[in-house]
Amino acid sequence: MGTPLTGHTSVVNGVAFSPDGTLLASTSQDGTVRLWDPVTGHPVGTPLTGHTNSVYRVAFSPDGTLLASTSQDGTVRLWDPVTGHPVGTPLTGHTSPVRAVAFSPDGTLLATASADRTVRLWDPALLREPLSSICSRLGPPSAREWQQYAPDEPLPTVCP
Repeated sequence: MGTPLTGHTSVVNGVAFSPDGTLLASTSQDGTVRLWDPVTGHPVGTPLTGHTNSVYRVAFSPDGTLLASTSQDGTVRLWDPVTGHPVGTPLTGHTSPVRAVAFSPDGTLLATASADRTVRLWDPALLREPLSSICSRLGPPSAREWQQYAPDEPLPTVCP
């Protein structure tokens, strides 16, 4: 239906449309996520970089305000698809490449699947908020809550 979208420098692994169809995201072994205008076929902004290895899959949140990408580096990254900037810090906890990602239909959960034979669930609302905001609303997290949202970080003794 037109010319191929070119720009990745290695194998393209995944694609996803934004909920309103105005953006297309693609992932590649070149370690980038690229955004495209599906009508014109032109790139939108610069490639999203930050993963340290092959990027596998990508998914938009149902409201289109977040983009999640998975990588061979074992992380999941969240992006603002309008600005192209990262949202929060990389999600860690998987011990092998993260192969799949999906948002729940209402956008309240993000699921990731890894070669480590686990599925992890994340709360996107908490991932967007700074820790100080979460602490002021909810108080210090329990050890179980902290393990779910920041498995590689030590449990803070006090909220900032």
